[in-house]
Amino acid sequence: MKAVVLAAGKGTRMRPLTFTRPKHMLPVAGKPILEHIIGFLRNAGINEVVMVVGPESEYITDYFGDGSRFDVKIEYAEQKKPLGLAHAVSMARYLLEGEERFITVLGDVLFKLNLKDMLTFHTKREAKATIAVSEAADPTPFGVVKVVDGFRVERLVEKPKVPPSNLIIAGLYIFENEFWDCLKDLKPSWRGEYEITDAIQLMVDRGYPVYGYLTKKWWKDTGRPTDLLEASQKFLSELSEFYVLGEVQREVEIRGPVQIGRDTVIYEGAKVFGPTVIGERCEVGPGCLIGPNVEIGNDVRLVENVELRNAIVMSHTLISNNVQITDSVIGENCKIGSGVRACGNSNVFGVVIGDNSVIGPGISFSPGSMLGPNSSIKLKWEETDNEG
Repeated sequence: MKAVVLAAGKGTRMRPLTFTRPKHMLPVAGKPILEHIIGFLRNAGINEVVMVVGPESEYITDYFGDGSRFDVKIEYAEQKKPLGLAHAVSMARYLLEGEERFITVLGDVLFKLNLKDMLTFHTKREAKATIAVSEAADPTPFGVVKVVDGFRVERLVEKPKVPPSNLIIAGLYIFENEFWDCLKDLKPSWRGEYEITDAIQLMVDRGYPVYGYLTKKWWKDTGRPTDLLEASQKFLSELSEFYVLGEVQREVEIRGPVQIGRDTVIYEGAKVFGPTVIGERCEVGPGCLIGPNVEIGNDVRLVENVELRNAIVMSHTLISNNVQITDSVIGENCKIGSGVRACGNSNVFGVVIGDNSVIGPGISFSPGSMLGPNSSIKLKWEETDNEG
């Protein structure tokens, strides 16, 4: 059995981070979202994957290749135009020849549910389609499913103003070949897209047994920067492997689950509190306070007295001395000047900074700030001094 992973979307809700990379390749606990999904499938015994990608797919294909590095076989199909999820699935059909059943998963959703159990549920009910569903206090932003006895699906509605139930679609599906019969008769929705919910509704209308698989396990649609931070916290909290492969100098305090990559140096007087993941070839300077809930990419330099908490700092970024960053996402190849403050709280993130940005000394961000890639900010008095 194969799995189709849909990874062609542009990720507009995740901007500014997705101006320079696909949303599916954003990091969560030191790995791209897609790598977590591949691991989720592999752990359920699914080792053949068809990945549906967009026209600018090199970021994904260069990273995953043929999948052998991840103990799976990966093939690629291209969705040239964003014509909806059902259309994206149809792009993979030629690579599913001979498959009576296949799994479909959205490439920006992370799961902790038991896929093997879901497959058993599907088989026992002789279903033609099974949808992972979850209860939500506010289902209006999601696709919603109405079920009858035994969780047989009666109706699907996309983002309803008046939801028919509190069961939302969690982005994971099992389909039998009958799905293709309905797909060929599908008409575009009001927004000109071929919706996967409409395809499943056709199956229901034609009498095919379609079921909802209720999961109470954690899952997350990583559509916004706050979702990325929440997902990172979840995966960091479940770190199963703790290691220090770099150099740790004297009087360094390391507490809790921590992963420190090769050729990274933690300098004297620094403190690292888990759960935290630090990549390879990083420098964590004297007096730095890192964690909990921090992930740092490769080749990152924290100069001195840097405080990071509940934060993601991507690769090749430099953070100068006396900087405080919490509840924030910092893109790749950024330069953060001394004395910068970017702090969030329980209600709003601190700051999201796009790749290749330069933040001058002394800048203090209001919670909820967002900067696009290649931004440059410095204090006005600094500009005046430089001109003089």
